[in-house]
Amino acid sequence: MSVYELIDRISKIQSEGKPLIRLDIGQPDLPVPPAVKRATQRAIDENKTEYTHSKGIPPLRERVAEAYDVPEDHVIITAGGKFPIFAAFEQMEGNATLIRPCWGAYTLMLKKLGKLYATIDTTFEEGFRPDFSAIPRETTMAVINYPNNPTGVGLPHDQYKELADRAADDEFTVLSDEVYTHMSFTKASSITEFDCDYICIGSFSKTFSMTGYRLGYAVARPELVKKIQEFQQLTTTSPSEFAQYAALTAMNIIEETSDYISDFYRKRRDEAVSLLRDAGFDVLPSDGTFYLFPRFNGNADEFAMAVLDEGVSVLPGSPFGPYEDHFRISLVTDQMAEAVEKMEKVKDTLE
Repeated sequence: MSVYELIDRISKIQSEGKPLIRLDIGQPDLPVPPAVKRATQRAIDENKTEYTHSKGIPPLRERVAEAYDVPEDHVIITAGGKFPIFAAFEQMEGNATLIRPCWGAYTLMLKKLGKLYATIDTTFEEGFRPDFSAIPRETTMAVINYPNNPTGVGLPHDQYKELADRAADDEFTVLSDEVYTHMSFTKASSITEFDCDYICIGSFSKTFSMTGYRLGYAVARPELVKKIQEFQQLTTTSPSEFAQYAALTAMNIIEETSDYISDFYRKRRDEAVSLLRDAGFDVLPSDGTFYLFPRFNGNADEFAMAVLDEGVSVLPGSPFGPYEDHFRISLVTDQMAEAVEKMEKVKDTLE
C-alpha cells in the first residue's frame, strides 16, 4: 500500500460524506488569529495583491531578521516553507544526510532532483535522539527537523552545538527545518544561535494556522539566500503580497500565539499519550508539534487501512523511514478518546 492509495481512500470517504476522525493531516485545527484575519482583509482592501520583490517585502524581511538577530540580507520570504527546502536541495552540490524518521517530502524531493543522500536512523529505545558522529565525511548538507515530524521530539541545546561544531569542522551546511519551533513545549533552540553554515527554514503555516497563505522564509548567508531567490524568480516569482502584509501582524503577536498553541497542544498530547498507553500502544511524549509516533506489535500499513474502515485516518510509519511498526497521528481533534478506542480494537485483531 502506498500513502497515495491511503490518501485516495480518505478523499473518497470524505466525498461520500461518511464520518471520519482525521488524525493523518498536518493541519492545525485552530483558526487563524483574529488580528491576522483583520490584517489580511485590510491588505486586500488596500489592493496589496500585486507582485512583490522576489525576496519578499522589506518590512517583513526586516521583522524576521530582527527575530533571528541577523542582518536583513540573510532573509528571504518564500511561497511556503517547503519551497526553500526544495530550492536548497536543487542548488546542493554533493550529498545530503537525513536524520530519520523524517518528513517524507525530503526523500521525495532529493529523489526527484537526482541527488544522493545518506540516512541516520534513530530508534524508539533511544528516544529518537540522533548520533551526529555517524554523519558521513562526504556530506555537504545535513538535514534536521526539530521539533520533529513525525515524532515531536526536540533537540537539546547541547546537541545543536555538537552538530554545529561538526558542521564547522567538516565544512558542511546544516539545513534546519524549524517550522514547529513555536509549537515547542519547552524552550527550543535554533541553528541560527551557532557558528556554522546553515539554512534555517520557517513558516507561518503551523504557528498561525496560515496553511492556505503559502508563506514561509529562509534565514541563511547572503550567497545562499541569492540562490533561493534565483530559484523563486524562475518559478513562483514572489510570495503573495497580501499574505506578507498579514504576516507582519502575525510577527507582532508571535510570542502570545506561541504560548497559546503550545499550551493547547500540550494538553492534547497529555490526553493522547495516556489514552494510547492504556490501549497498549508504546508512545513517547512529544516535546512539541501536534504529532505523536506510536508503536505496536504489528504492521502499520495494514493497521492504517483497517482503522480507516473504522472511521479513523492515520499515517503509517513507512513514509518516514524503516518504521513499519509505527504510525503517526496528529492531535488536531477533540475526538481522541473515540479514535483511540477504535485503534485499540483494530490493534487487537492484528497483533
